[in-house]
Amino acid sequence: MAKNIDLKAIDLNSLPQQSKPVQLGIAGAIIVIILILAYFFVYSGLNGQISQLREEEEKLKQTYTEKSRQAAHLDALKAELDSINGSFNILLKQLPTQAEIPNLIQELHECATKNGLNMDSVTPAQVQNTESDNQTDKKSEQQVIQTLPYNITLTGNYNQISQFLRDVGKLSRIVTLNSIVIKRNEKDNTLTLNAVANTYKALTDAEIKAQNNDKK
Repeated sequence: MAKNIDLKAIDLNSLPQQSKPVQLGIAGAIIVIILILAYFFVYSGLNGQISQLREEEEKLKQTYTEKSRQAAHLDALKAELDSINGSFNILLKQLPTQAEIPNLIQELHECATKNGLNMDSVTPAQVQNTESDNQTDKKSEQQVIQTLPYNITLTGNYNQISQFLRDVGKLSRIVTLNSIVIKRNEKDNTLTLNAVANTYKALTDAEIKAQNNDKK
């Protein structure tokens, strides 16, 4: 029967003189200690790296899924963009050129005369650049559409003014009426319309370039 080995009583210097069971026991203990240390210093670190790599793998899978979904809708998005560009180009063609603006003012006069209204005044107001409602940086946004406002004053009855407003909407070029104020004239029971007639002009490449130079 093997005797119990007291490791504390063993002198490592005399290890070669010890019996085989003692030597094997000590060697086994050393191997166990080495394996335990190796686990804590090597395998535990590897487990951390493996966990990190798994997290990165999940993120990459999510990114891949999102990119795949976007790629699947790419053709539809391109078609939608082409449709938007087509609609935008149609609207641009409805904007008057600089040479057409005097004719447009003349058309407003004709609409008023046709409906029996007196065009009391048409005066240009301050020119404005059209800005986006979602603008976050006014200095960096490029303006491509310019608003050309005119203050107009008309006098007539209710039916004449109503028909005038409808006729303005049918003009060949885009004109909008804003800031409409209608007052009754007590002397002759007529109505006076004060409004801002806005038309819009697409800026030329030279005007856009000058605009960018001013911002710089």
